[in-house]
Amino acid sequence: MNKFSLVLQFFLGVMMALAFLAGGGIAAAIYLAAKHSSQPERPVFEEERATTKGAPSAKNSPKPVKTVAANTTQPDPKPAPSAQPLPPGAYRARAVWQEGLLLRQSPNLESTSVGGVEYNETVVVLEESADKEWQRVRLEDGSQEGWIKAGNTERIAE
Repeated sequence: MNKFSLVLQFFLGVMMALAFLAGGGIAAAIYLAAKHSSQPERPVFEEERATTKGAPSAKNSPKPVKTVAANTTQPDPKPAPSAQPLPPGAYRARAVWQEGLLLRQSPNLESTSVGGVEYNETVVVLEESADKEWQRVRLEDGSQEGWIKAGNTERIAE
């Protein structure tokens, strides 16, 4: 009976060791899968830092509340300036790439970055490269112009 007890203890010890190893392996796999499945933080490039240093954050700044006295007269609102006429063959589009787009100096990946286009921002597509891989765009306000990879914009029906 004593030998049977020793064999049983040995067998149970081995089984418990295997169970602990398997449980630890599964726990580590679940932890690593959870860590690697989340999106990383969006990087902030030097061009973005230069334009956003002086501007307050729209998310954190409270919106001003307008108070109007009953006896004061308000001036008529000025009409919005008409949109600039588009050059022949150009059209308005919006950026559909969620991380935003880099404006490049020329239509290739090695070209230097001259700015960026935010997600859902409206641009004017001026032309396409000969191979249809790049589009030359101008920001709606006319402040920047450059090349972006084609397929990252969606034409706006006017």
